[in-house]
Parts: sequence; C-alpha cells; structure tokens
Amino acid sequence: MLIAQDLSAIGNLSLAVAIPLFEIQQIPVAILPTSLLSTQSEGFGTPVKLDCRFWVKNVFRHWQDQNIRITAALVGYLDDPQIGEDIYTYLKQNELALVVIDPAFADEGKFYPNLDDRHLRLQQKLLQVADYATPNLTEACLLTQTSLSPTPTEAELITLLKRCATYLKKEGQVVITGVELAGKKGCVWLADGKLATCLFPRLTGHFYGSGDVFSALFASFLRQGVVFEQAIKQATHLTYEALKETAQLASERTHGIVLGPLLAKLTRGSAK
Repeated sequence: MLIAQDLSAIGNLSLAVAIPLFEIQQIPVAILPTSLLSTQSEGFGTPVKLDCRFWVKNVFRHWQDQNIRITAALVGYLDDPQIGEDIYTYLKQNELALVVIDPAFADEGKFYPNLDDRHLRLQQKLLQVADYATPNLTEACLLTQTSLSPTPTEAELITLLKRCATYLKKEGQVVITGVELAGKKGCVWLADGKLATCLFPRLTGHFYGSGDVFSALFASFLRQGVVFEQAIKQATHLTYEALKETAQLASERTHGIVLGPLLAKLTRGSAK
C-alpha cells in the first residue's frame, strides 16, 4: 500500500504516524515522502524543507520499470502542487483497488501555513480518483465552497457530505472528521442517506496529528477488508484513546500524538 505524505524530523505526524500503524498490522507499504521537513509547519516557525519533486517523479518511473505492484494508496499532506499532480497521474493511470485521500490542507477555519487556493484545487482534483475521503470540517467546507452555521444542523451536514461525495469516484464515500455536536466530537458520514455519527467527549485543546492517526487507521482497516462504517468506528475509537493518552501525559502537543499505547492495542488485536 502506497503511503504518500510529508515526513517531519520531529514528532508523530504524517508518515511518522502511518508507517508504524501499518507495519504493526503487517500491511506491506511503499513509502513516498512528498517533502522532508525539519518540523511540522505549525508551531516551529518556518521549517527547513528538502524538495522531493525530482525524486518522486523518478520513484514512480523506477517502480514501473521494476514492475512493483501497488494495489492501494493513502495520500495525505502535500505542500508541493507539482508532486500532487504526479501522484494524481500515477493513481489515474494505475487504477488501484483502494484509494483513500486525506485532503490535509486546512483546519480551524483556515489554510495550513504556506498553503493556498492552489492546494485546494489540487485536492479537488485528487478526490476524482478517491474511493474514500477523510476531510475535516474546515476542509469539507472549503472543498465544496459551503458555509455552515456556528452549530451545524443535521440537514447542513447531510448536504455537506453529499456535496463532498460528488468530487469522488462513483460510489465514493466521505467521512468528515473533527465535527462537534452536543459537546462531543468525532466523525459524521452518510448511511442510506441519513446522518451517521461516531462521537466521544470533547477533549481540551488542539491535538496536532490527530487527523493523520485517524486516516492511517481508517485506511489500514479498509485495506484489511473491514466494512466502511466499522472502519470509521474502530478508527475513531482508537484515535480518541490515543488523544486521551496524549492529554494525560501532558506531552508537547506540537510533537503530535503519543503512539505507544495505541501500537500496543493493535498488537493485541483489540482493534478487530
């Protein structure tokens, strides 16, 4: 399974999260760093970046030359639109059995640092080859140019999910993360046209990398044949448990999510 995300030298985010979560479940991975960063883009000033554009293009060429068979993909944070275009072309040409897109470009009502409308348009294009997408609430609204009331109604969320789904492949499905309803926070999706939810008590503060953990878990469960709704519930539950552990340990939030207890639970098979 291809995992295409940035790799930060500090903290548990993006690739640093996805690799152990897939490996502990014995899912073979093809790792594609879309950029190498000294830190994540928030909380540490401007990170030092190594441009991976030339490398990514030639990796795809080498894999093709060597007949390396990629059957599924998880695509996350992309800060270089050209690399995103190369990934889109690869996914379009190869028609993988499973493609999960986590359109990680915005949160809390605004773009991530150094990202802009070009990245929004790139994500809209990438969604065309997606079987599943995991935008957070901000991303879902920006992708569909939708404005919500301060406390979204069930009808508004249903409309938002339907609009998001129009960007995906036929029969593609969307789960929106980071939705708060009645003091709880979690995910929403459509089940037979009705709003379905998986929510847990809201935890204080912002957890950097929580979306990375969810999307990696969700994609790994789908890769193993877990059905859509059950994959959401398992991924949401385990992400919430990881956030609780992170909060209890009072670790530096900008360093991402504490993974040790989560990896132990996956080892014991408690996610099944």
